[in-house]
Amino acid sequence: MTSLSPVTPAVLNSALDGLKRRNTGQKAFANYFLQRLDEVANLRMLESERSVCFLHDEWDFARFYFHTFDTAELGQTLQQASWPPIVVTDWISKVDPAFADQFLAQLGFHLHATYDRIVCKSIRRERPNVHICLASDGECDTIHALLFRVFDKYADHIIPVEELGRLIADKLVLVSHDPQGSIDGLVVFPVSGQNCNFNFLFSSRGALGLAHLLGNFYGVLTERGVQAGFSWVRRTRPMVLKLHESFGWKKDGLVDYIYLR
Repeated sequence: MTSLSPVTPAVLNSALDGLKRRNTGQKAFANYFLQRLDEVANLRMLESERSVCFLHDEWDFARFYFHTFDTAELGQTLQQASWPPIVVTDWISKVDPAFADQFLAQLGFHLHATYDRIVCKSIRRERPNVHICLASDGECDTIHALLFRVFDKYADHIIPVEELGRLIADKLVLVSHDPQGSIDGLVVFPVSGQNCNFNFLFSSRGALGLAHLLGNFYGVLTERGVQAGFSWVRRTRPMVLKLHESFGWKKDGLVDYIYLR
């Protein structure tokens, strides 16, 4: 059996640079586009003249990336690989995923979920609400546990609790509470300059609770001068897409196909 060897992010990046130099001018087949690896757990890599692939641990599964100039060679090699019990990989593209489907199917992957990217180039202006409820530091663990209960850990890229804590400290997490004081709604929205990543949205209070959360969300963005944003919507949630479209968001054609092994 073929095994992937432990590496540091620096060693991996050096291997990728070498792979690209050796195959200059040739077309690559890849699903790794400089995603952050500095804080991942158990990073391990397999390298050849024509390919580099790697895994890292994420919760109770592994996430898989590849960059290859010879899919046949990589496919044959990986059919002999020793895989973790559960592996997830993404294929992000604006074109038909038939080739990715075929390549990943031979490795034992099946399509798990499909997400469309939505963008908004002119964020809706709302008057900031003085009663906006921002998450507190003491709610971090509760919110993190809620993310796992509400969202799909394989597909929704649930952030580490440390990152959530930083977002709470930066006042980028909104919450709502039920009469007993428990969190019954949230919005998580990392901001970079005048752009935001509309990351997580949830409310158990129906349309009224959702409208209240969104009003607060757009109020905070107005206050911070955020002009544009992006998000991802699962295709099995058409009503969520319609809700975002009513606020000016539109699909831009980029699709994230998430595969599970």
